[in-house]
Amino acid sequence: MNIRELKTAVRELPENDLAQFLEWLDEFQAALADRQWIDTVRVKIGAAVAMSEHTPPIDGETLIAGICDRFRQVRESKQGYTN
Repeated sequence: MNIRELKTAVRELPENDLAQFLEWLDEFQAALADRQWIDTVRVKIGAAVAMSEHTPPIDGETLIAGICDRFRQVRESKQGYTN
């Protein structure tokens, strides 16, 4: 079915059926957005897995220390701009 046929079919729907069609269309659009998000996340996870295969594992303590260090650097850089 092409766009022209779809438009013709929609115009011929009774009002109640048209409302149901529009509701279905909204659900389809939301599902499509979810699907695109899922595909994007899947690619990111795949890239992270591939990268992890080439880097040594990191222990939790080192990870947390690195995160805290980044927060500290951001906080210090913002304090420098306000003073």
